[in-house]
Amino acid sequence: MFAPIAGLIGERPTILFWMRFLLLPMYFVTAWSTYRIGSSLFSHRTGVWAVLLLGFFSGYYSVAYQFRTDNLWTPLWMLCITALVGGEMTAHRAAIAGVLLGLCFAVSMKSILFLTSIIASFLLLVLIARHRCKIVQPASLAKFMAILCGTAVLVPGLVMVFFAAKGLWPDLRYQVFEFNFLAKLVPSGHSFIAAVVLTLATLGFAYLALQVFRLSPNPNIGLSRAFVLLLCVIYLFLIEAFWPLSKTYLPAYPLGAIFVTAGLFALAEKLSRDSASVGRAVRFVPLPAIAALCEIAVLFTGKPVWKDRTIGETNLLRDVLALTQPDDYVLDCKGETIFRRRCFRLLLERITRKAIKRGIITDDAPQRCIETRTCVVATMLHRYSDSTRDFIERAYLPVTNHLRVAGAILRPSTENSRQFQFQVVIPATYKIFSRAGDASGLLDGVPYNSARFLEAGPHTFESISPTNEVVLLWAQAVDRHFTPFKF
Repeated sequence: MFAPIAGLIGERPTILFWMRFLLLPMYFVTAWSTYRIGSSLFSHRTGVWAVLLLGFFSGYYSVAYQFRTDNLWTPLWMLCITALVGGEMTAHRAAIAGVLLGLCFAVSMKSILFLTSIIASFLLLVLIARHRCKIVQPASLAKFMAILCGTAVLVPGLVMVFFAAKGLWPDLRYQVFEFNFLAKLVPSGHSFIAAVVLTLATLGFAYLALQVFRLSPNPNIGLSRAFVLLLCVIYLFLIEAFWPLSKTYLPAYPLGAIFVTAGLFALAEKLSRDSASVGRAVRFVPLPAIAALCEIAVLFTGKPVWKDRTIGETNLLRDVLALTQPDDYVLDCKGETIFRRRCFRLLLERITRKAIKRGIITDDAPQRCIETRTCVVATMLHRYSDSTRDFIERAYLPVTNHLRVAGAILRPSTENSRQFQFQVVIPATYKIFSRAGDASGLLDGVPYNSARFLEAGPHTFESISPTNEVVLLWAQAVDRHFTPFKF
């Protein structure tokens, strides 16, 4: 969706800031949805303060401005919930919510957690409110869920048809469906005791949802409140208990902010009844305001806005743009070099790395580097497999804190201090030089005086003058003043 916009912005190291700025509308959609849900379930005041508590919460703030899939996925989910609880649960409302849920699926397969949360929440509502609300009668609920699930299929169905029409169905099937089954390689990390505590906490919140329903002024409002609370709790339970990958809490934060705000107002009301002086104090400074001030203090302590935490990314892009041409290949872990073609298809996330380690997926990065004559590597070395890391350290030299370039340190032979025998791994055009400048001599028996293309394999260089610091490096890096000496 954003690729055309990125194309208009062009190749610049600051593209991170531009693309984050362009995601701000998604941030405001989430804020608006939080307000709408809070207002529908409780009051206008609850909706406003829920947005403020959400916005100042450091756990949300630190990721809500990043350019990542979750920041398109979460507002779509919040719009789906807004549609579900914004009025009477009719077939029309179910269809709108279903389309929005389908858009969630088109963004991320993690949306299976949303669908499961909705189904589980409705089933629990049957137990909580079966005799008090018509909508949770089995027949009405089955009709509602059938419409919601039927319309949820439309958008992902269109995506699948589009890829199939382009002849890419096998790729889509593998990357979206089959690959995710490898997630079982990543352990959840929960002990038996932790699993028991997690289950008991979830049951406790389910009981709380029952009390919320019973204490609400009318059954319909109580139903909506219990439903949203169950959605939040069940989502958190599913992602903690069954999601072995990076935990994504963004969809739960807005819902949690609503109930925290409502709880603070309920507490303030109780304190006001118990003590007149306390009542005057909380009317002057509402409890949510105190909570927001505490959040701001934590935010500025842990995430000070005056510190540039993106300097590593911008420096990487600046160096990549200075070092390479648009048609050059690079090896990186997750596409972090952005503007250059990757020689290697896999993204080295946790699933992929586990699958490589167990031999389920073949790590062909070294072969692909050689075949595509890739001369630049982005060095998040801990993400590469042991064999690829050894290959990188053997075939590439560091020229910045984040980049390595094809080359080698030439070591003199024991018999002749002016003779250097070395292996070229990546076929490319190289230069030989030392700290003093360009080296001169015989390269494979031919006088060397400028950059030369070298095939993979053994080579010999005989220097005119003795030196112990001779470097072979990709010629383009040398021409652009990237050298390995200070590294």
